[in-house]
Amino acid sequence: MMYTTNAHDAFLGRTANIEYDNAIQYAGVLVRDEGDTKDILPGMVVKHIGDKQMKLYDGTGTPFGLAAIFVAPNYGRGGINQLGQNGEFTAIVGNNTTTVRINVDALDQASSFAVKADGTKVPVYANADGRISMTGTAVVGHLLEVAPDNKSIVIQLADPAVAA
Repeated sequence: MMYTTNAHDAFLGRTANIEYDNAIQYAGVLVRDEGDTKDILPGMVVKHIGDKQMKLYDGTGTPFGLAAIFVAPNYGRGGINQLGQNGEFTAIVGNNTTTVRINVDALDQASSFAVKADGTKVPVYANADGRISMTGTAVVGHLLEVAPDNKSIVIQLADPAVAA
């Protein structure tokens, strides 16, 4: 497993690292609308809008990957921004062999995550706020594990060309 956490932010106690296996970090540029201050946390869903440009998933288009860094002006005390000088942004991109642990901060707070006892696949979706959810129209992957303390989940990403 690989972990991504900015050392300075870890020192300040502001971490929501993303842990993944069998994936790549895709480098590009984050595009935001004028005045957009919505927090993007590691593990939230982004979409590719062309020419290495990414945007927080908003319920339209196709999910592309999961944010690997913070762009969160409202997070914690004083916010946190790990964008590069020219808006450089990184997303975790994979396929159906990729597993990702996502901390609760990036999940839909209204969703209750639970693995089925019979082993049936439980799809997880991207909601219109870019968060992993139990409801939605765009399948992101399948739930593999819920931490006993409900502080994180592990998902297996869906193949980009395959729905539920």
